[in-house]
Amino acid sequence: MRPERAVTLQDIADRLGVSRSTASFAITGRGRVSEEMRRRVREVADELGYRPNSVARHLKGSRTGMLALRLPPDSTAMSYYMEATFGIVEEANDAGMTVIMLPTEQGPGGADQLPADAVILLDPDLNDPVVHTLLAGRLPVITGEPVPPGLPEPRASVTSEHDPAVRELMDHLLERGIRRPAMLSPELRGHWALTVRDAFESWCAEHGIRPRFSEVEHPAPPEVIHAAVAELVAEDDDDPVDAIVAVSDGTVLSVVTSAQQLGRRVGEDLLVAALVDSEVLSLTQPSITAIDLHPREFGRRCVRAALAVLEADAAGTSAHVHEVVPVTVQRRDSTRGTG
Repeated sequence: MRPERAVTLQDIADRLGVSRSTASFAITGRGRVSEEMRRRVREVADELGYRPNSVARHLKGSRTGMLALRLPPDSTAMSYYMEATFGIVEEANDAGMTVIMLPTEQGPGGADQLPADAVILLDPDLNDPVVHTLLAGRLPVITGEPVPPGLPEPRASVTSEHDPAVRELMDHLLERGIRRPAMLSPELRGHWALTVRDAFESWCAEHGIRPRFSEVEHPAPPEVIHAAVAELVAEDDDDPVDAIVAVSDGTVLSVVTSAQQLGRRVGEDLLVAALVDSEVLSLTQPSITAIDLHPREFGRRCVRAALAVLEADAAGTSAHVHEVVPVTVQRRDSTRGTG
C-alpha cells in the first residue's frame, strides 16, 4: 500500500485527460484556457479535495522560487535517487517552484551562494565537503535522511524506518529456512548504508548467527560482484551462505545472475533479497524480494518540508520539521525457500 499523499495538479489533469500545465493554468488563472475548462478543472479540484500550496505565491517578490537539490556522488547508479528526484520535481512544480540540480562533482566553493530559497540534501555523506558547506551556510537545508554525527543540524529532515524494515526482511528469511546469511554491500558511508548494515549485524547477533559481509566498490562492475558471490557460495567452504542480502537494487541483479551461473537455484537453495526495490525486480525470473522505500513519496515529502520551513520563515517563526516515510517489504519468488 502506498503512503497517503496530498492531491496534486497531476491528479486533476489525469482525471480530466489534460496536461498538468492546463490544470495549473486553470487553477491560477494564467495562460490560454477556456472558461469551460477552468470550470471543469475547479470542479474536479473541489471533488478531489485539492488544496493549492500558497507558499510560492506568499513569498513572491522576496524569494527566487527555486529549490536546490544535491544528490550523493555516484547516485546515478541507483534507481532510488532517480525516482526520489522525480517526486521532488513533481511536488515543487505543483507548488509553483523550480528545482535546480547541483552537479555531484561540484566542489564546496560557492555552494553557500546558490540562487535558491532552500537546499534539499539526499543522504548527506560525512566525507562530502559540499555537505559541510551547505549545512553551515545561509540557506535552510532539508535532508533526506539524518546528517552524520558532528555536522550542523538541518532545518528539516525526512527519514525512513530502515532498521525495522531490515529486521522484518531477515525474520522472513529465517522463516524460509536460512541459517547462514551474508550481506553484499557497496562502499557507501551515508546514514542509510550504515544503518542497514548495523541492523543486519544486530539481527544476526540476536539470533546467534555469524554475520558475513562482502564489501564491493560503488558502483561495482558485474565481474567484481561475480567474484564476491563466487567466494560466498564456494562449495569447498565448510559453511557456505544460504542467503545473500544485496544492499542496492542494481547489485542484486548481478547477484542473481552470478549465483545462477555458479549453479545455485535462486529462491530454493540460495535466497536473495535487496534492500532497495525497483520496478524491474518484480519482472525478473525469479522476481526478487526487496524493501520498497517509496522514493517518489520520499521526494515529495522533502519538498513539503522545505515549503513548511519557508512558510515559517516568512511568518517570523522557527520550528524543526521531521517527517517519516513508511517502507514496505515486498516478498517475491527469490525468497521462497524451504521453510
